[in-house]
Amino acid sequence: MDDLAEKAIKIGCVASRFLTPAEAQTVAMYFKNKKHVELSLDGGFENAERVRAIFKNPDWGICKRNEIFTALRVTHRPQDTLGHRDILGAIMALGIERDTIGDIICQENCATLVCLQELGAYIIENLSKAGRVGVTVAQISLDELPERQEELKIKTDTVASLRLDAIICAAFDLPRAKASELIDAGKVSADHIPCLQPAKELSEGTLLSIRGLGRAKLIEVGGLSRKGRIFIKIGIYER
Repeated sequence: MDDLAEKAIKIGCVASRFLTPAEAQTVAMYFKNKKHVELSLDGGFENAERVRAIFKNPDWGICKRNEIFTALRVTHRPQDTLGHRDILGAIMALGIERDTIGDIICQENCATLVCLQELGAYIIENLSKAGRVGVTVAQISLDELPERQEELKIKTDTVASLRLDAIICAAFDLPRAKASELIDAGKVSADHIPCLQPAKELSEGTLLSIRGLGRAKLIEVGGLSRKGRIFIKIGIYER
């Protein structure tokens, strides 16, 4: 990332490959106070999960999104069903690496995705099947990309505090001892960063990932109940 930043200072604008949420969080923290280069994180989609780190010379760099991303729509017959794994697997079977592809959103009869700008034509020309299902690929405008929707099961509860272990218990109906065990085993991340502190105070919007259980988001922190407990609203990601 340092090399990309330095290159951007010289030529104006440079983008990384697609980063996982954890990688993006680390890059954002690292460059937070570095004023010699401007960093933005963009995945093409609104609310994208996988994003590219885009470095720009703050004095003269210009970044055109259509030179950074190519948006593709993969269509198939109405009677066929394809999921995220099917589309991603078919693309990677072409010899394409995972970090060259961003998010994939599956909708009725089609899937929409973004990739590195230079890969679009190759995918259009070579992707004709996903498993046994025939597909057709066409380039679309970035303006046609749908917003990435989060599919959450909403749950309300009360907790004694906003400690990490307390929120995990509320989200996944676990005893405190089990939550502490998961944290101690390094299976818990808060906002994509591994966390080993059961007493860590969480804030509204924190995303939790628990290996083997799934993901949850602390959507809302409310007031106090009569017994002094905190009302919370949690979103559980559908698996």
